[in-house]
Amino acid sequence: MNPQDKRDLPEVVAEILIEQHAMRQDIGEMRQDINGLRREIKEEIGGLRQEMRTSQENLVLLFNNMTNAILDAMNRGNDRYDRTGQELDQLKVRATKLKNPAA
Repeated sequence: MNPQDKRDLPEVVAEILIEQHAMRQDIGEMRQDINGLRREIKEEIGGLRQEMRTSQENLVLLFNNMTNAILDAMNRGNDRYDRTGQELDQLKVRATKLKNPAA
């Protein structure tokens, strides 16, 4: 070091303290930013969870509605089949009576 470049100790300490203070402020701002981001992420995750729950509930309702519609259609088909069977039985009885009126 040149003797011209030498600074006195208080000046160097003051510069270090000023720089340290600025760094602490920067770190404090960064912490606030990070905390804000954490809150935003938590809110976003909460919203996504709610959307997933709602979507799942909607899927369950849709599945139940589809299942009920299929079962209703099957029941109507069975009812028609049963009625057709009963009508055939009645027609057989009538045909038998027509063939054998004495019976």
